[in-house]
Amino acid sequence: MWKLINSLISSKEKRLCPPEKLFDPIKSNYTSNPEDMSDLFNTYFVSIGQQLASKIPPPVHHTYPVKVNGSKNSVVLHDTFVEEVNVVINNLLVSKSNRQNDIPTHILKLCKNSLSPFLVQIFKLCIRKGPYPQSLKCAQVVPIYKGGPKDLCTNYTPISFLSPINKIFEKLIYTRLYTYLEQNTMLSSHQYGFRMGLSTTLAIFDMQNILENLQKRVSLLVLSFVTCLKHLTL
Repeated sequence: MWKLINSLISSKEKRLCPPEKLFDPIKSNYTSNPEDMSDLFNTYFVSIGQQLASKIPPPVHHTYPVKVNGSKNSVVLHDTFVEEVNVVINNLLVSKSNRQNDIPTHILKLCKNSLSPFLVQIFKLCIRKGPYPQSLKCAQVVPIYKGGPKDLCTNYTPISFLSPINKIFEKLIYTRLYTYLEQNTMLSSHQYGFRMGLSTTLAIFDMQNILENLQKRVSLLVLSFVTCLKHLTL
């Protein structure tokens, strides 16, 4: 068992290990300069979205009746409080990585009683006034090795690390928006993913029921058609 665990850990460390050099397709040479390597990764990662978008076939325009439940009530982002922030901090996963120079999650948990009042004041200003700290808008992008030659940017995929402060504020906003949508029944009854008490398993059961009912209707239709043919032949 420990051999398997150690092999998984070592493979993860190898995937996170930065390459010693990268090939520059424009200059047709290799570079080991950290700044140049960062620029190469950044250029490639930025272009991924455009490359994927160019491969998407043009949409076929169909009109489907979509029923959207409206609401006379406006969404209100009410202020947060210390107890709520403490609950969110307690639910943060220590195993998740953070940006460099951020407060580690386990330290944030240990010092939550001292830090929560200050975080509450910051979050209140963000909710009431609208601005968000510029430093919290930045993510640390790390290239993850997928396989193949390590000196090619195309063999890496980007992941973004955010500050744990971001995750706290994100959870606060999510709770308010989700509560508003649920209380005003604005979510479709066929929306199963990312909803409390629902799952894609229920979607499979519903699909199974639809197919069974459809099969019964088709069988009844075939039986009626055969009956009509018998009457016509007589």
